[in-house]
Amino acid sequence: MNRKLHVLTIMFIVALVVSGCGTKATPPATTKPPEVATEVPVATEVPVTEPVTMDFVVWSYGLDTVNDNIKNFQALNPDITITLKDYSWLDYHDTMVGVFAANNPPYLLYGSDHWLNEWASAGWLAPLDKYCPNVAEYSNEVAPYALQGMTYNGEVYGVSYYADTMDFMYNDALLQQGGFTTAPATLDDLYTQALALKAQGVNQYPIIMAWSQKEGAFPEAWTSLVFAQQEGGNALFDADLNPVFNTADSAAFKVMEWLRKVYTEGLLDPASLSMAEIDQVKSMQAGAHTFTIAPQYNMAELNKPASGEFAGKFKIALMPGPSHATVGYVRFYAMTQKVVDAGPDYIAAACKFMDYFGGKTNGDYTVVKRWAVENGLGFAQLPLFDDPTVIAAFGKWGDVPMIKQNATLARAKEGMTPWYGIWDVYARAEIQKGILGQQSSLDTLNNMATKWVELKAAQ
Repeated sequence: MNRKLHVLTIMFIVALVVSGCGTKATPPATTKPPEVATEVPVATEVPVTEPVTMDFVVWSYGLDTVNDNIKNFQALNPDITITLKDYSWLDYHDTMVGVFAANNPPYLLYGSDHWLNEWASAGWLAPLDKYCPNVAEYSNEVAPYALQGMTYNGEVYGVSYYADTMDFMYNDALLQQGGFTTAPATLDDLYTQALALKAQGVNQYPIIMAWSQKEGAFPEAWTSLVFAQQEGGNALFDADLNPVFNTADSAAFKVMEWLRKVYTEGLLDPASLSMAEIDQVKSMQAGAHTFTIAPQYNMAELNKPASGEFAGKFKIALMPGPSHATVGYVRFYAMTQKVVDAGPDYIAAACKFMDYFGGKTNGDYTVVKRWAVENGLGFAQLPLFDDPTVIAAFGKWGDVPMIKQNATLARAKEGMTPWYGIWDVYARAEIQKGILGQQSSLDTLNNMATKWVELKAAQ
């Protein structure tokens, strides 16, 4: 980033302290998935010659499992000690930006496709494929949208912790109670079914979203609806990263008009605009709503045995729209430049960490498979789709062929740039204004486009 963009970033951090908002970022649909090597070079394992201690920063999810994985890793690598620190997902990005800005980064951390361009362009992260020989093999076996989400300027900066799709989910018992036997295939279908369910008293608000301005899945769910209304890419930006969504014939305009309608007619719960993901799941489990959009891993919790009256009744459908496309995203293990600066032993230790946590141990994706089987987390490592244990585990809460179909239709997010995080916070507020009727759909999209152009010009 140039000096002007650094100034914008610092102003953005200050604004976040005041507003408490989070950030996200996203890759352009026009960006071709990185070329995947057809031949994987033979890895050369580098030993750790002296004891190494490294800190590892994560967001607060599954900490008992994370700690157990660390314990198992240290048993296999007694010369490497990992210390864990966690922050809330809602505060994670902003906290880490502050840590980087203060020049006090960790060695290892969770990263996301939202933030890769921002963090890599600032020099905060180190490319894994430059230092860790086994990353080439892992990249060769990862889903294209996920590999794209871990790649910046042709270099791979992560090994996947989990990858997933944004899914349209529904309560089949309530749907049938309303007299419907199939999930809505289009936004018009969804409107018609929600209207009938409300009229029959099945739900006061048939649709719920987790669209708090601090909620990470908000922009991904909104973008999924946009993608589903358009065949092919460039739903938001063209090949030169110019906005194409701020016209009355765009997919984004159609989505904004539809959202305003379902909100005005009392089909979308007003609490959606302040709701976090955990409350969204609980509300669905209680039967308060029939339809939602959420990361796929939530299906394991929704259908968890004895979780409520509707356990086992929740299903996944394709995203309503003519293309049924959705967003695919990836979260990954990354290492900072601090590892490289610390020297060969730290690099070797970090690479062993990547092999164990996001790669293979004795030929098996041990940790990734554990997250999938025990927690229902999606994954980018394609061989796991053929793993009998994974198939059996996912089949307990979801339709495996539907899961695969959603993965096939998934697109990497558009617009992942160093300035996306600033724009994303602005866009969330604008989308909410449009839903609430505080401004027109076209004004909402024009404001979003103007802000994008301003930030792009400042690079």
